[in-house]
Amino acid sequence: MSPLDQDAAYAQGAAPNGAMAYADYGAGQPRAADLGYEPELEGSSYQTAPITSLALARWTWAVVGLLIGAILGFLSATGGGWKSTALLQINSSGIDPNAIKSYGQTLQSMAVSDAVLGTAVISLRANADYAKAGGKLPAKDDDAKAELGASITALWELDTTLVDVTARDPNGLLAIYKAKAVANAVKTKVQADAEAQIRDTTTEAKALIASETLGSATSAAEIARQQGIGQEAGSKQSAAGLTAKSQVSVIDARQAVADGPDPTVSAMLGAAGGAFLGALGAVAAGAGRRKPHSPRELMALAPDLVVRTTVQAGELAGRVLETDRRSVAVLAMPDTRFAATQLAMAIAHHLRTHGATVAVVDRVSEFSPTTASEDRLWALRRDVRRNVPANFSADMLVVVCGADEEALSLIAGQSDLLVAVVAKQRKTLLADIRRTVDAVRVSEPVVVLAR
Repeated sequence: MSPLDQDAAYAQGAAPNGAMAYADYGAGQPRAADLGYEPELEGSSYQTAPITSLALARWTWAVVGLLIGAILGFLSATGGGWKSTALLQINSSGIDPNAIKSYGQTLQSMAVSDAVLGTAVISLRANADYAKAGGKLPAKDDDAKAELGASITALWELDTTLVDVTARDPNGLLAIYKAKAVANAVKTKVQADAEAQIRDTTTEAKALIASETLGSATSAAEIARQQGIGQEAGSKQSAAGLTAKSQVSVIDARQAVADGPDPTVSAMLGAAGGAFLGALGAVAAGAGRRKPHSPRELMALAPDLVVRTTVQAGELAGRVLETDRRSVAVLAMPDTRFAATQLAMAIAHHLRTHGATVAVVDRVSEFSPTTASEDRLWALRRDVRRNVPANFSADMLVVVCGADEEALSLIAGQSDLLVAVVAKQRKTLLADIRRTVDAVRVSEPVVVLAR
């Protein structure tokens, strides 16, 4: 029996032994389809998918980048330890603004002075809570003051009566204790200096009163002299602002914050940056190696393709009936043998429903490695397809075969047949789909994405 006679017999449902021919889905498929062909076709077009589609197709990349960026942003804000700030408030009543500026800068320098750090070291050593929280200072005073001073910064806030005393430590609680100790040590130093100056001024005034008297203590000249000395001493005390021991008050540190940018803001910025880099990576990776998961994704990645599903066999049959075409070629991509055969049967069923007689030639499930390729693909020859009634005693022909290079070479560049390329969700590469479609672009092929 000739190959043409075999195809005609198989189209009527007969086998060489006279039994009905049904699809054997366990049989092998063309070796070319198994290995994955890559036909070199001149003029093949690989249209670039829209950037938004590429990013959405790999949305998990953006999500992973977002999470990694958020974590890194948060860690970058908290990795430098903690800081706590106590405030020194200058009681500005009756003090000239210029004097406040000078005094604020003086307090700024005083906060890191040796005397203040020494007082703060003594205070911290006596603080049981500081030791309980894990705070330790070197045994030598000089070393302790140097270590404490390295963690302290002071800054007068411009045009205000506030001086910030900030302490840094890997332990947030210890940072609070250090800031409090230094701020209180500054206040103690201010009060001690004020008291010392008051004592010195008083001693100096008494010494002047006792020397070079102008007569008896009750004489008018002596009384006037003593009053003058007292007024001068009082003016000095008033001008220096030492008449009130509460010239500087302390607003204790209440909490510690991350020593760096705000963790929330850093996490948000990191998340935005990570998502952007993830999306950028998805775009840079392109769509060629992408395996579409759904028809919607395939249409987004390849808007130039006509995409359908296996349940739309009726529409495909309708497209054939609306044209002068009499042949349908169902090309099975790797792993789509069963779906391709079912689609071919469904198309044939719909064509018969509309009154046409249909010959189905299945060259996927009935393929035998011992059969020559020209015998296997005989039904795709143009001279055979142009005379379907004489060769198959039917109105229309449906051929299902592997989408290999030899099958494509028989129908490439021809528009007198409908071509349906069957691909597999999550398994068929978009690049392979494009190569197959480009080979038969003239026939306006349809891509059928099977589950």
